[in-house]
Amino acid sequence: MNRLLFAFLITLVAFGVSAEDANPYRVSTSVVRQGDVFLIQASYLTPLGACEAYRYLTDYEAAKKVPGVLDSKILKRIGDKTTVERWAQERILFININLHTVLEYREVPFQKTEFVQITGDSKQFTGQWEVEPNRDAIYPVKIKYTGVLEPNSVLPMFVLEYFIKNNLNERFQIMAKFAAEKRAAVFARSEEHTSELSHI
Repeated sequence: MNRLLFAFLITLVAFGVSAEDANPYRVSTSVVRQGDVFLIQASYLTPLGACEAYRYLTDYEAAKKVPGVLDSKILKRIGDKTTVERWAQERILFININLHTVLEYREVPFQKTEFVQITGDSKQFTGQWEVEPNRDAIYPVKIKYTGVLEPNSVLPMFVLEYFIKNNLNERFQIMAKFAAEKRAAVFARSEEHTSELSHI
């Protein structure tokens, strides 16, 4: 075994750190480039229940908390369709790139949402978010994302590919953390409500 790798593993053991500790929500991401199109897959575990996870995914305006997203607002809701307008800013090679998109989501309650770009700065942007049961008492739900992105950019594709691959995992780590914090907030409110009732 490489000496540096061995020393690194010994350090992890010494401090009680494992791969699971470094990635508690089991975030997994994948980016495959096919010509000018990127096929993106990602998933993470969450302590949210299925109903809570679905509500979390359909809280479209909360996307503003994700780094890079400047604004996100609902334009209209008709039946199972929700139209969302979003502005983002990405920094690539010291250049700020502003992105605008209008997405139409089709919602399947407590199971998934499917979206397609109606208008925007990308040539193509479609995908879906899924809520799947997970056999784990702590993390009972897995949230899965699949997307197809065809950028409309003057930047070379290999530069965009590098940027997407190196930022995707971080973004999903943040989303997984937000979901866990939301669960903690729900639990805290529930405990507070129970405490209030006990004093009645």
